[in-house]
Amino acid sequence: MKLTLSDHANGQKAERGITEEGVRNILASNATATIPSNKDPEAVIVLGKYEGKVWGIVLNFKTLNVITVRRASKKERRYYEQKTGGK
Repeated sequence: MKLTLSDHANGQKAERGITEEGVRNILASNATATIPSNKDPEAVIVLGKYEGKVWGIVLNFKTLNVITVRRASKKERRYYEQKTGGK
């Protein structure tokens, strides 16, 4: 199944300073942490680094559709650092 980015995610990535390649690199990386979304039972938040910053990519794991892309919250950054050792 092919990964797709929603219109919202496309707009957000451009607005927030991450490229589609950056999104794909995070999702392909072994240095990520994943947490369930509290808003969508079919979604997860994949936390990963791009250009030294931790990002949260909300992904529907059934359709492989990226719902949105955003900078990780402080709590998510701490979780990411704890799970990956800051890689």
